[in-house]
Amino acid sequence: MNIDNYRLFLRAARLGSLTAAAEQSGYTQAAVSHIIASLEREFGFPLFTRSKAGVALTKDGERMLGHIREVVNRDDVTHQVADEIKGLQSGRVRIGAFSSAAVCWLPGIIREFRSLYPNIELDLRVDNYKTIEDWIANEEVDCGFTSRTEGKELEYIPLAEDRMLALVPDDHPLSALPALPLSRISELDFIIPGEGTNYDIGRILRSAGIKPRVSFAVSDDYAAIAMVRKGLGITIIPELILRGIGLPIRAMELEPKCIRTICIAAKAHTAVSPACRAFIAFARSRLAGWDGEKMPDRA
Repeated sequence: MNIDNYRLFLRAARLGSLTAAAEQSGYTQAAVSHIIASLEREFGFPLFTRSKAGVALTKDGERMLGHIREVVNRDDVTHQVADEIKGLQSGRVRIGAFSSAAVCWLPGIIREFRSLYPNIELDLRVDNYKTIEDWIANEEVDCGFTSRTEGKELEYIPLAEDRMLALVPDDHPLSALPALPLSRISELDFIIPGEGTNYDIGRILRSAGIKPRVSFAVSDDYAAIAMVRKGLGITIIPELILRGIGLPIRAMELEPKCIRTICIAAKAHTAVSPACRAFIAFARSRLAGWDGEKMPDRA
């Protein structure tokens, strides 16, 4: 068993290309092809189908994917624990995040974390809540920023509360109200935004017994904001997304007040690597006291 060969297999499976896997790994394309072929001979069946467009896992390759990923992850943890015992700070942390956390929080968190732990490598992937939680469950990432959802057997560590705000055009008749009653939403054209916040919106509206009159559903929050700006409806957006956006638009508190709790999620904490534990602890310390406007001062 060669762990480096397993790592190449995982990279090729994720990228769908032996050439891209070679470029990212510092190998030649011929070397990667040889390594994958040697794995296929070792296992006794093809792992990939090849075409001009790249490579795709066979059904047998898909069955092997999770097992190989588990072997690689356990090898990473083993070496990190050994380094921790020797007093070294090294390792790799794969992080999933939704877009506004990736834009507003993570650049600063990552910069400061790397200054404290220069030997810990950080990988960041961005997507919506469901995908991030699937990545964690499948051990494709070590931890992820998300809003706590139902039915996921993960450990959720609360980081911050984020207000959910109604977004209406400046000239909307309801924009003069101090807050938008949830009961009024069913009377208005409603735009469903992206990011995964539609989970939080659905939770809020269901708990209030409100069925929105959906006029548009978009996959991008900033597209939803632009549509509100043009008078195509209203939406509900987390406050974190609105930081730094200077648009002629009115962000209103909801009545009653609504929030989402942003968490960092991981598998059972006992299975988390030392490097990941260090990152989670650092993120919690940096976001303690976050007030919706700025990152808290360092202690």
